[in-house]
Amino acid sequence: MKKLSTYLFFILFSFSSPSFADDIQDFEIEGITIGKSLLDYMTEKEIKENVGFVYPDKKFTLTVYKYSTELYDKGVGIEYKSNDKTYKIEGVQGRVNFGNDIEGCYKKQDEIEKEISSMFQSSKIKKFDISPTGSDDGSLYKQTQFYVDSGDAVSVECMHYPLTPEGNHLKINITSVELQKYLIRSIIK
Repeated sequence: MKKLSTYLFFILFSFSSPSFADDIQDFEIEGITIGKSLLDYMTEKEIKENVGFVYPDKKFTLTVYKYSTELYDKGVGIEYKSNDKTYKIEGVQGRVNFGNDIEGCYKKQDEIEKEISSMFQSSKIKKFDISPTGSDDGSLYKQTQFYVDSGDAVSVECMHYPLTPEGNHLKINITSVELQKYLIRSIIK
């Protein structure tokens, strides 16, 4: 009987649901996460042909991954250091348009935040209520950021454009600590 209970213990233990480590690579957007090479998803030629944005100081570049995106409008944005020949992914972002339905955006944001909270249970969370973006168009954002132990982050935000509500959208970002520091320094300048 003792042997049977030992086997039952091992069987139950091995099939129990795993607790997620607070590793940002547990979170993917269309199968893409930070820390990997963009070359795992696109050829160098495709990367260069799909550049969507280069930051003014040319330190980082965003390329748009347009293949098999089931959830996100206009593909997935992937950021990497412009001079990095390995194309290590520093940021991934997916966007879903909500048109005139900003309340639908907020509802979906809440659902996604609950899911992320369950994945990263020991993460530090920063919530921002609906606030102005500071641009002249009167746009507003509502954002929640989840920081894991490494300093990397996942954020979920709804952007609301009162003057052009057809542009309302939900955005999910995975960002390395290095890209976050860069973006903060860029905003402060």
